[in-house]
Amino acid sequence: MAYLSMGEAHRRITEYLNSFSESVFSQDAASLKLLLCFSSNSPSLLSVADSLNLFQDANRLIKQSDKYSQFGEIIVHLFRSLQNYRLGHSFDAYNAYEKAANAFIQEFRNWDSAWALEALYVVAYEIRILAERADRELASSGKPPEKLKGAGSFLMKVFGVLAGKGPKRVGALYVTCQLFKIYFKLGTVHLCRSVIRSIEAVRIFDFEEFPKRDKVTYMYYTGRLEVFNENFPAADHKLSYALTHCNPHSEANIRLVQFICCFHFTFLLWAKNGRFPDNIIRNLQMAFLYDE
Repeated sequence: MAYLSMGEAHRRITEYLNSFSESVFSQDAASLKLLLCFSSNSPSLLSVADSLNLFQDANRLIKQSDKYSQFGEIIVHLFRSLQNYRLGHSFDAYNAYEKAANAFIQEFRNWDSAWALEALYVVAYEIRILAERADRELASSGKPPEKLKGAGSFLMKVFGVLAGKGPKRVGALYVTCQLFKIYFKLGTVHLCRSVIRSIEAVRIFDFEEFPKRDKVTYMYYTGRLEVFNENFPAADHKLSYALTHCNPHSEANIRLVQFICCFHFTFLLWAKNGRFPDNIIRNLQMAFLYDE
C-alpha cells in the first residue's frame, strides 16, 4: 500500500460521509448502494478502509456534524465492518455489517417512498455473502458456523418490512431469492415454504410486477423444489419459465441452464415412461437441492 498521510485519510473519510448523507438527502439509490457493497472490493471503498485503520477518530467526525450524526447508527457500524473486511476478519465484519443493516432497515421503514430499494438489495446481498465468509472463518477455527443462519433470520425481518401494501413490496421477491440461496446452502429447504406461501397466496403481490431478474431466480428455485416433491409437470413449467426468460449468455446463468437442460432430458423420460427409476429420482433430487 502506498504511503497514506493522516490528512489524506481524513479527507477520504469525510468524502465518504458526505457521499452517504448526500445520497440519502437526494434519494440517489445508485450512489448509495456503491457505498454499501463491500464485496465489490472497489478501490474507493478499500481506500476508505485503509484510512479508517490509520485515522482512529472517525466517530468524532460523525458526531460533530448533524448531517452525519443522524445516520450515525448506520455509519459507525459500516465503518467498523469495512475496517474488519479490509483486515480479513470476516466474523467481525459480518457482525458489524448486520448492526449497520438493522439500523438501515429502521431508516428504510420510515421513508415513505421506495427510492432506496436498490440500496436495500445490496444490503440483503452483502449480508448473505459476508455471512458465508464468516462461517468459513468459524469452521476453519473449529467453531460451529452460525452466521448464515443468522443472515436468514435478518432477511426474514426485511421481508416483513417489504411484504405490505405500497411500492416497496416489489422488493420482496429479491429478498425471497436471497433467502432461497441461504436455505439451499444450509440444506433447510423446508423453510422456503412459508415464504412461497406469502408470495403466492397473499393478494397484495402481482407476480408480473416484480423485476424480470427476480422472477427468473424465483421460478428456478421453486422449480427445483418441485423436483424434490416429485411434482415434475410443475417443475417443468417453472424451470421452463426460468430458461425462457433468463439471459443464457450470462456467466451467472450457466449453472441454471445446465440444471434445466438436465431436467428437461429426464422429464422427457418421465413423460414417456410414466415414472423415473428410483435411483434417477434420488440423484436428481440431490443435484437440485444441494448443488449450490
